[in-house]
Amino acid sequence: MKYVFSYVTTEGAVRKINQDSLFIVTAKYKDDEIFFGAVCDGVGGLSGGEKASGYVCKRINAWFTEDFSELMSSGASILKIRKSLDDRLHQLSDNINAYAEKKNSDMATTFTSLLVIPQMRHILIAHVGDSRLYRIDDEEIKLMTSDHSVVAQEVRNGIITEEMAENDPRQNQLTNCIGAGLEDTSYDYSIADISEGSCYMLCSDGFRKKISSDEIQEYLAPSNNKDEKTITYNLECLKNKVMKRGEKDNITALMVKLC
Repeated sequence: MKYVFSYVTTEGAVRKINQDSLFIVTAKYKDDEIFFGAVCDGVGGLSGGEKASGYVCKRINAWFTEDFSELMSSGASILKIRKSLDDRLHQLSDNINAYAEKKNSDMATTFTSLLVIPQMRHILIAHVGDSRLYRIDDEEIKLMTSDHSVVAQEVRNGIITEEMAENDPRQNQLTNCIGAGLEDTSYDYSIADISEGSCYMLCSDGFRKKISSDEIQEYLAPSNNKDEKTITYNLECLKNKVMKRGEKDNITALMVKLC
């Protein structure tokens, strides 16, 4: 398995601090390459948002280097890998809450990650918050995560429509995230077959709120993204489009094409 990937991230047109964080790492194992990438969006309005997002990215990257490596060497199943990642995420949430209480601060972040394990022919998605992961093909775009927000929950429950949600002032109110004093954060996990030739795009909410799914597919379809240069260019085009439409939030996206 080969990967072509790139990313964009910016504080945006208004904010002085970029509370988004991301990482991309690959590792060779038994003549094939594993990919792991994540996006974290520090919760806006909380003083420690950028610290929380950066900390989670750093520690989950370390989990990949240390624990995941050992799991692969021992022949662990995808379910055991999921359990190990879940344990680490719960530990990080507890650590953030303890630090925030000690410093009398507020800290929270979203987390969305993609782990591609060609040796198992599977991908593993982990998610909490309102960052997103899309699978993009030339024929369609599919949202692979569900937003953990008040507005999204009301849409799912039929209380409001998607059109109403777009202008709802509660858009940034999360029902689940890492930190924020939550004692029992629950994470969504998805295990799926590898889709060779597809693109996977992870993004913070600032990247996707001002653009449509059709626009994302138009720019990020696999046939339009043959190498790192074109992926970077198309991500930048979407970022610029978002900023011109008045997005005030931080803007972050990473995309990988599975070849």
